[in-house]
Amino acid sequence: MKKTLIAVAAAAALTATSAFAEITFGMWTKAVLVPVANDGEDYKAGLTQAWGGAARTAGLSVAGVNEEGTAGYTFEIRDQAGEDKINHGDRSVLWVKPIDMVKLSVGYFDDGDNGFRQGSGFGAWDWLRPSRTTDLFFNGDNAIMDGKSGDGFMAEVTPIEGLKVMANIPFLKTETYIQDAYDIYKKTQIGAAYTIDGTGTLKVLWTGVSEESKIADKKSDYTGKIGVAFNLTAVENLNLAIGAKFDIVDEDYKVGELEYDAAKKKFTKGFDAWGGSKNKAYFALNASYQVSDAMKVSLAGGVKLFKNSDIDPRFGIGGGVDYTIMDGLTMNADVRYISETKADGYDGEDDAVSFLLGVSKGFSNGSLGVGFEGITNGAGFSSIAAGTDDKGKAHDGFMWCVPVVLTFSF
Repeated sequence: MKKTLIAVAAAAALTATSAFAEITFGMWTKAVLVPVANDGEDYKAGLTQAWGGAARTAGLSVAGVNEEGTAGYTFEIRDQAGEDKINHGDRSVLWVKPIDMVKLSVGYFDDGDNGFRQGSGFGAWDWLRPSRTTDLFFNGDNAIMDGKSGDGFMAEVTPIEGLKVMANIPFLKTETYIQDAYDIYKKTQIGAAYTIDGTGTLKVLWTGVSEESKIADKKSDYTGKIGVAFNLTAVENLNLAIGAKFDIVDEDYKVGELEYDAAKKKFTKGFDAWGGSKNKAYFALNASYQVSDAMKVSLAGGVKLFKNSDIDPRFGIGGGVDYTIMDGLTMNADVRYISETKADGYDGEDDAVSFLLGVSKGFSNGSLGVGFEGITNGAGFSSIAAGTDDKGKAHDGFMWCVPVVLTFSF
């Protein structure tokens, strides 16, 4: 009898809840199996993710919203291969809309939740990413405009049709609930976007710094960056985006003396893994054109000018084709190039060319793809660094891998 009463009470509670809110479930999962690869020295194999790290083999997203659409939440968890625990997903957000034109959110946000982040990923971006030709700058999730993940507060305002204003403030960090106000607000991200129907969207974004540079002269200041982007939608079947970013730094900002490790083939000081010192300017372009129902071509490129005048400008370009062979069967092919890194007195990193050829079979809620990728000059992939010899010298030749990509969503 007791169990019956409990069941009846639970059913009544569920019914009462559903009368006031809509609960939806969903999730996107992805894994990249690498049955064989070569790092230039040894054969490798494993299970990973396109961008490196653990494969997302299971997960769940739960979203709730009230009948009026004025309040709700989103909560995500996932279980990742190789990690003996359930992990926090991309977002855990509570939101309210006091009036139609204002949405206020608190919680943990994904990079793209600000509505401004824009990249130029295609082809190998969805397989096993060739590290230097993609992660550097010109063909990534933030290539055109930056996102911002983490705990905090976000306000989105749409005062008139076509105009959106956003502020993203990181009020929290792990287990620190009250902080110095300056440390919070200096990291603020503020953006505005205006859409002209039938023409395109213009976006402007300010992103404050999250921490001081470890190699900068502390007497000078780096305060953040300004980004500007335009998406052209006026031409049928063409998506075109251009973006520019400028770091705001004092004239006397210093990045320290450059130090280059010839064995490891990288700068160990004065030049970080994302392309060097702060930018004077950065320009990127992303375009795709739907040639026919079966074929789409894509192009991305960028140029980076460094604050440190000792480092030569760097550029990259990449192109790809997606072709539908038959219903549910798609071929992906792309090739990318990144220029070498040079500085006064240092050879730096070599240039690199990467390529991909892959075929994917799509199902109602998932896909399976098998491909072959290669990259020159030991540039490596997201989860596979160049191998080293018995003297610790990094391999500088050709590397390859066979990625098998599995996805599922609902």
